[in-house]
Amino acid sequence: MINYWPSKITTAAAIVLAAMIWLAGPVIIGGCGKKGPPQPPSGNKPPPVMNLAYSVTGNTIKLSWTIPQTTEKAKSPVAGFLIFQFQQAAHEKECPNCPVIFKRVGDVPARGAGQPGTAALVFTQTIQPGYRYIYKVKAYDDEGIASRDSNFVEFLF
Repeated sequence: MINYWPSKITTAAAIVLAAMIWLAGPVIIGGCGKKGPPQPPSGNKPPPVMNLAYSVTGNTIKLSWTIPQTTEKAKSPVAGFLIFQFQQAAHEKECPNCPVIFKRVGDVPARGAGQPGTAALVFTQTIQPGYRYIYKVKAYDDEGIASRDSNFVEFLF
């Protein structure tokens, strides 16, 4: 019987083998890339709202925007809009590096709202004085795929 492996590994070969295993370990265990939920290709997302505006009457905010036009890049038609709000007490210090955590406060269907770019959609909500508010809107299609964020509207009430 022929033995292809030497019966003894030299000390230098053992050190090299151990170093290679040690260096490859974190790559194999850690993986690569940013972890997160899967995202569809950008061409499959509906177009984002670009003209979010607001007005405040008494203690009611009225958000308004138009249905965005589908484009060659954003081919999915819009089925509805998700409304998100950030609320912070006015006396709290702003933290420029802290994340802004939005909560979903509404859902406005796009059906029957008219043609894209023409009819204005409206969302109203009662707000409380003494708070800083930020709102954003995300369009979504029939499959539930959401667009990028709209422009933000921010105010102190």
